[in-house]
Amino acid sequence: MSDEVKKRKIEHVSIALGQDVSVAQRANWNDIQFVHQALPEVDLEKIDTSVTFLGHTLRYPIFMSSLTGGHPDVTSINRNLARAAEEYGLALGVGSQRAAIVNPEVAPSYAVTRQYAPNAFLIANIGAPQLIAQARHSAFGLEQAQQAIDMIGANALQEAAQPEGDRRSVGEAAALKALTSELPVPVIAKETGAGVCREQALLLRNCGVAAIDVGGAGGSSMSAMEAARSETQGDGRTMNIGLLFRDWGIATPICVVEAGIAHLPLIATGGVRNGLDVARALALGATLVGMGFPFLKAASESYEKVCELLETVVTELKVAMQLSGAGSIAGMQRTDIVVTGETRAWLTMRGLEEQLKGMAQRRWRVHNAPES
Repeated sequence: MSDEVKKRKIEHVSIALGQDVSVAQRANWNDIQFVHQALPEVDLEKIDTSVTFLGHTLRYPIFMSSLTGGHPDVTSINRNLARAAEEYGLALGVGSQRAAIVNPEVAPSYAVTRQYAPNAFLIANIGAPQLIAQARHSAFGLEQAQQAIDMIGANALQEAAQPEGDRRSVGEAAALKALTSELPVPVIAKETGAGVCREQALLLRNCGVAAIDVGGAGGSSMSAMEAARSETQGDGRTMNIGLLFRDWGIATPICVVEAGIAHLPLIATGGVRNGLDVARALALGATLVGMGFPFLKAASESYEKVCELLETVVTELKVAMQLSGAGSIAGMQRTDIVVTGETRAWLTMRGLEEQLKGMAQRRWRVHNAPES
C-alpha cells in the first residue's frame, strides 16, 4: 500500500508537468471587471500588500497551494518553494501527507519545507476520506493528524476532499468535527478542483473549520489526472470516467461568493494564473489566493524561477490595486467591480446577487455581458 501511494505521488507531478490536465471550462476570472480609477491617489511603491490570516501576518496574500511530497524526487520542489515562502513571507502548503504517514521513509520530502522556511506559515495536509475507514486502510485519527503537523512544524492543518481511490464518504463530517475539536492548530477545509458551494461552506463551518480553501474548477483537474494515470495502466473504463468528469465543478470566482456566506477566511484556489486574477479574487472577498501549477512548474526548474514568478505576480497585483484606487488589501476588498457572463448568470440563478451587494458593505454592479 505504501509503495502504491508513493508511486502515485510522483505520477501526479509527472502528469501535471507533462500533460494538459486543466479543466475544460474556463475559470471565469474575466467575468470580474474592475471600475477603473483615473485619479487613484495611490502610489505604486507605497501599496501595502500585507494580510492577516489565522492570526499570522503575511507579506503578500499569495498562497503556494498544497502541491507535492511523498517521493524523494520531489524534495527539491518543496525545498525551492520553502525558500521562496521564507524570503517573501508567504503561506505554503504541502501535498497530502498520507504517503509519509504510511511510509515514514518519505517524510523528509515534506519536512524539508520547515528546514528551509523556519518562519513561514506552513500548512499540513491530510485527506477527508482518510478520516474514515476505507476498504484498504483504517481511519486516520488524532494521532495521524498530529503526526502530519509535527512532520513539518505546521501552523495549521488542511483537510482535503481528495479521494485518491477511496470510495467511502459517509461519516466524514462527523470525523472532521471531532478532529477540529481536538487539534491544537486551526483546521482549513480544502476542495481539490470541484469547488465549495454555500451549503457545504455552512456545513464546514459547523464542523469547526477555521478557514476554507474553495479549490474551484478552472485549474488542474484531478479527474483528468487520474484519467491519464488510468490510460497508462490500461484501465479504459476508469480513464473514460475521468474524462467525462474532467470539467465537473463550480468555477472559482463563484465559489468565493458562495462560500462567503460562512463568514470565514477564504483561500481562492483554482485557475489563478497571474496577479490580475489574484486581485479579482481579493475583490470578491478572498483573504488569500492560492496558485498551484504555476509554482509547481517554476519550482521544478529552480528557486530562481519561483522568485521570478513571484516578482511578476506581485507587480501585476500592485498595478491592479493602483488602477482600482486601493492602497491596501482591505481597500482592494472594497473596490467597485462589475460581474458579467457565466458568473453573473450562476449567481442570479442561485439567488446570490444580494449576497454580493452585502459583502463588505460595498457598491456592487452586476450587469449583463456585452452583446457579441
